[in-house]
Amino acid sequence: MEHFAIFLNTVLPVRALPSETSEMVTQLLFGQTCDILEISGSFSKIRNTDDGYEGWADTKMLTPINKADFENVLDSPVFRTCIPLADAFCLTDKLVYHISAGSRIPFYDPESNVFEIANKKYQIHSSALTYLTHQSPENILPTAMIFINTPYLWGGKHILGIDCSGFTQVVFSLCGYSISRDAGTQVKEGINIESLDNANAGDLLFFDKKGKTTHVGIYLGKNKIIHASGKVRIDKIDKKGIYNTDSNEYTHSLSSIRRV
Repeated sequence: MEHFAIFLNTVLPVRALPSETSEMVTQLLFGQTCDILEISGSFSKIRNTDDGYEGWADTKMLTPINKADFENVLDSPVFRTCIPLADAFCLTDKLVYHISAGSRIPFYDPESNVFEIANKKYQIHSSALTYLTHQSPENILPTAMIFINTPYLWGGKHILGIDCSGFTQVVFSLCGYSISRDAGTQVKEGINIESLDNANAGDLLFFDKKGKTTHVGIYLGKNKIIHASGKVRIDKIDKKGIYNTDSNEYTHSLSSIRRV
């Protein structure tokens, strides 16, 4: 029998193994759904519906939903939070939920500013949301700037801690694109751009170490890149790689450029 769940809080760590001390490999944001694949103690092995990423999450943090509700969430218009942190007031339990940029708001009614899921009703102001009807490449750069100075966090995908590929995935999701979770798979998406001279602002820049893709950022144009390295920051980029003016050294070697 298939089992489904939705996450309805700020951010949920997803780990490599069913243990609180295990490495965090990614996160779920508010409104993201998943398949529950197996149970081990207090943990559930889940598959993120959006990107197919698998890992272990604390079962009590997941809200079970039936297959019909799961499919209805996927079929509903895609509203996402587009400010660093948005507050949603739950009309059912009278609590405030802090929702990170890029979170999905299912069944949102713009006229009442209300949405209802899993027997709870929430209210969130429309100014905190974007409604995605098409891909918007012109929004990639301003959206990326939302995350400037966000600290680096391995496996992170939220405004208070994010890694390089989590950063690119969330930014692109806010602009209507669906890309995979890791730099090693993002590098296989879109079309190849031969050189930095041919790159457009909004292209993804990839970097390798010993032949393996280990880093990704977004080209800003004019030989600048925004990426998560220590924090989300802007650095110089040339055909050799990223040049960090703080340390006066090249930190990453450019290996490929992709246009999604």
